[in-house]
Amino acid sequence: MRRAPSTFALVLVLVAAALLLALALSGALQRRFGRQVVSDSYGRLALATTLATDELASRRQDPAARQVLGSLRLLGVHVRDAQPPAPSVRRIAPALTAVARTVGTGLGDPSRVVATQTPDSQLWVRSAHDPSRWIVLRTPSYRPRLLDSALLLSVLAGLIALAAAGLAARLLTRPLERLATQAPALLAGAPTDASLDGSPREVRRLADAIGDAGERLRAAARERELMLAGISHDLRTPLARLRLALELGDAGDPDRRAAMVADLEELDRALEQCLAFVREGRDEAVQPTDLATLAGQLLALRLHPDDWQLEGPAELVAPVRATLLRRALGNLMDNAERYGAPPFSVTLVRERKSLHLRVADHGAGAPPDLLARLGQPFVRGDAARGGGGSGLGLSIAARAARLHGGELALANRPGGGFEAIVRLPAPAR
Repeated sequence: MRRAPSTFALVLVLVAAALLLALALSGALQRRFGRQVVSDSYGRLALATTLATDELASRRQDPAARQVLGSLRLLGVHVRDAQPPAPSVRRIAPALTAVARTVGTGLGDPSRVVATQTPDSQLWVRSAHDPSRWIVLRTPSYRPRLLDSALLLSVLAGLIALAAAGLAARLLTRPLERLATQAPALLAGAPTDASLDGSPREVRRLADAIGDAGERLRAAARERELMLAGISHDLRTPLARLRLALELGDAGDPDRRAAMVADLEELDRALEQCLAFVREGRDEAVQPTDLATLAGQLLALRLHPDDWQLEGPAELVAPVRATLLRRALGNLMDNAERYGAPPFSVTLVRERKSLHLRVADHGAGAPPDLLARLGQPFVRGDAARGGGGSGLGLSIAARAARLHGGELALANRPGGGFEAIVRLPAPAR
């Protein structure tokens, strides 16, 4: 399997490439600007020298003019009667061409100016006084030295760029390396180590996300352990009764047979609740559903529907997971009948930002110490209100509310009784 590059190598290459590209662009802009400066400054100087030399050449008989022309020859400025030679290179240096263009523009006749390289760079300007006479300016070539200097500067700049890229890459990847080292401990529930202090905000957010993921994994593991323990406890009692009834031969007694069927139904309900708790309902599609119709259907299926009252609008449509919400609302109604007392009510309320599905009874309510723990898996209200159940009904309702972006609120009613409220986000009108 091909080994993937490390983050340090990727960042190093990226930063080095960015710096080298910046150096290349800077060099190109500098050469272009330098060429313009040379053409302007040296071109004007060459123009002035040409005009002065042409004027002096027209007065060669003057001893002072001959003396100045001699000094100019020492500086590389000659007056010749020969024609400019053909260049020995295919392409004349751009700087020399730019200087020739500036001189020609200044003279008002670009045809009087010829740039040639043989291989020395020379500028030939035809005299305004004698067309057969040319003023020749030798332009020194600094190209070899410039190339050597440019190469040296490029090497130095490349080394500096690599050093800067390495430092930047190390500063960027060191927090990730520390986080990778601490990830197992964060998943196990350890607090964030002090070595991550001062790390970039993204690294700290990633560390918090890893810690939250670890907490969710541990919570899921605890729920599975609790569920297995609860299942084993809930199944043991009805199984023991069934086994005793079979050993005593009570299958022929109608009352005993009804008790055995009741035990089997209790086993079936407990297993159904456990399966619903494990499946969570995440895979169910969200569809627009009339909550008033859903609540009416559940009330019609109650064993004593006359004990129930439905309050709220005739129609209340919201995007929900219908099967999951039906199970959650059904569990709340089962709990009301199991632990509370009639009359019971289901109330649907639409507020500005939320929908409320309230299930209330007129029972004894729940003691405050138990109220804080209701909704946790396998926590029953038997101690306060009597009855059976698997202890998963409220947990399934709370999970259903969270999957819809809402919450489950449990409280004792001020006038007596107990109420469970499923709060869901209200859809846009």
